[in-house]
Amino acid sequence: MRGSIIWLSDEIDRLCRVSAVACFVAMLVFVAIQVVGRYIFNAPPTWTEELARFSMVWGGLLGATVSFKARFDPVLIKPKPDEGTALTWGKTLVRTAAVMLLMGPVLYFSVFGPGLNPARGFMGRSIMRTADTLGFPMIYITIAVPIMAGIILFHLLAQHAGDQREPAGFGTIDESDSP
Repeated sequence: MRGSIIWLSDEIDRLCRVSAVACFVAMLVFVAIQVVGRYIFNAPPTWTEELARFSMVWGGLLGATVSFKARFDPVLIKPKPDEGTALTWGKTLVRTAAVMLLMGPVLYFSVFGPGLNPARGFMGRSIMRTADTLGFPMIYITIAVPIMAGIILFHLLAQHAGDQREPAGFGTIDESDSP
């Protein structure tokens, strides 16, 4: 079971990496089209600004999950392998509590609003709203928030299941390397 959780976490991370890069490349393309339209043709297309913004939101939130998986998220108390077991366990507990205290409410309020009413939750309010220029439902953008929170919580579960490896493509940052 532990191996399956870690494997799934790795596969989700791989998908998030590719998707985040695709979102940022798309954002760059949309901004380039906007610049060319504005300064060369003096007629900027309105849809490019909106798509660039939505690409940035998705890319940033997917990038946050990649950062968490790679353990590049900001931490005040980072367990070190050479510390005693009780101290390492305590630091891990503090980190887990901090992640749960942040991601739990994000996930909860994405679904539920006051009085446990899903229609008043973050996503529920987005279902009927549409994007200004393109006219598609805003739920396609706001769904990125609970997806990000859920993925981070799953990566946390994988870390507790024993995922202590550095993800591919990332080196370790050692404090002794800094000047």
